[in-house]
Amino acid sequence: MTDFRGDDRGMSPVVAKTLAIGLALLYVGGMTTALLGGVVPAYESRAGGELSERVVATAAGEIERAPPEADGAVEVNQTVTLPENIANSGYSLTLSNGTNTLALVHPDPALETDARLSLAPDIDVQNSTVESGHEFVVSVRGPPGERTLTIEEVE
Repeated sequence: MTDFRGDDRGMSPVVAKTLAIGLALLYVGGMTTALLGGVVPAYESRAGGELSERVVATAAGEIERAPPEADGAVEVNQTVTLPENIANSGYSLTLSNGTNTLALVHPDPALETDARLSLAPDIDVQNSTVESGHEFVVSVRGPPGERTLTIEEVE
């Protein structure tokens, strides 16, 4: 009978490499599952929430700065540029009369936020909405005591 122990040694490098490749694939698969299953979505939601707050704060600041302190009739148009999307979805900004509130409306309710505007009492805020992905213009028109403020999309 022949001794086969000498012939088995040629298989050990192949088996070792196959086991190493298998372990590497298991590690990569496990890490991908862990990241995409919990860590990455939680980070995207948190980052989206912070971005929506910054968008509303930036837009509110630009709207509050738009009305000039002039004695005569005015017509001011100020262009504002904001991000196209938040958390990979479009959004809209809604300006509400009566409450002087600027609200960000998003498909994900967790990312919605609003801000109360600090405007002079003689400024009449008009209900208006702009969609993301467009620049918008803050328009202030009228004589003292009867000025109107609106936001409109730039076409």
